[in-house]
Amino acid sequence: MLRRLTLGLFTLACAAAIAACSSGTSVPSSGGVQGVGPNFVTNTIYVSDTTHNAIELYTPSPNASATPQYNIGGANTSLNGPSYMAFNSTTQLYVTNYNPSTKASALTAYQKFATGDVLPVANSAFAAGAQPHGIAMVPGGVGFAIAFTQPGGFFTSAINVYSGLTGSSAFLSNTIAGANTHLNNPVGLAVDSNKNIYVANSGDSTVRVFALPSASPAPSVSPTVTPSPTPTPSTSPSTSPSPTPTPASNDIAPTTTITCTCFSLPTGLGLDSKGDVFVTDPGSKPPAVYEFDVTQIVPGTVALTPLRTLTASNMVNPTDVKIDAAGTVYVIDQGISPSMGKLFVFPSGGGAPTVIPLLGTATGMALSP
Repeated sequence: MLRRLTLGLFTLACAAAIAACSSGTSVPSSGGVQGVGPNFVTNTIYVSDTTHNAIELYTPSPNASATPQYNIGGANTSLNGPSYMAFNSTTQLYVTNYNPSTKASALTAYQKFATGDVLPVANSAFAAGAQPHGIAMVPGGVGFAIAFTQPGGFFTSAINVYSGLTGSSAFLSNTIAGANTHLNNPVGLAVDSNKNIYVANSGDSTVRVFALPSASPAPSVSPTVTPSPTPTPSTSPSTSPSPTPTPASNDIAPTTTITCTCFSLPTGLGLDSKGDVFVTDPGSKPPAVYEFDVTQIVPGTVALTPLRTLTASNMVNPTDVKIDAAGTVYVIDQGISPSMGKLFVFPSGGGAPTVIPLLGTATGMALSP
């Protein structure tokens, strides 16, 4: 399980640092409207800072002394324990939020290129106590999936699939949950190009893969024919409003279960351009990120040996991983209180990582498209 995250206001030093880094001609966006700049380039690094309820932005290829150049943060943003993130097809940023003190949880979304104390373009609250974790977009405009846990353990773990997000509503279309799923505290989540959902199942030290369930069929709007039509002509019957579709509940078995003697507490998931699977594990010895060959991921239960292991002497609590098109691997290390988080950048050709100290406790990250 992820360690409890401490929430608070920005410190004076943090605010000063961000203000200094954000100075220049660019104007932060406001009111959920795109600002005048900049047009953030591909692989701009977005990091969730739960200590300060903010998203911090780093330029690509950061060096060890890099600091955030912009941030999304402030009362208007509604950020409240930001955790994992993903970009949709129009480059809006989706962020899962969970406040362990109040048990409040929500999904917030921000306009393309948004920065500053900006209003979200959407803010959907979840049921009290529901803890959203990893989030990933489903290819083809199908929507997005989120891993959930709730107090109570095994039978309250789920993967929810949503068809869209507008205003204060996330439109739930399918739920993967139940005894057959073997979901047990799912945290990290990724979706491949074939719409297979990969889940880091931290409760039983596995990665489970599910085929995306078919979307719930929309209710028919055809009028019901009466048994005995009246002989006199009548106007066409009016169509009753369509009822809201009931989300499908799918107690399905995973298509693949990945095991590894290296696993202890798998948390974060990332896929590279080949489909290889990267898994962060803060409980392994040492804490590390493991890469698995996509060609070895076949139906059934498969015991795999990592293609490679990424670690460092100062890696203590890795919680999320992303890989860019060049094969560079970015790892968020949440840190262990009172230490702050770190960003590890492992070069695609191998070698020691660049280590960037973060401003607070981090959980998730995303790379801009």
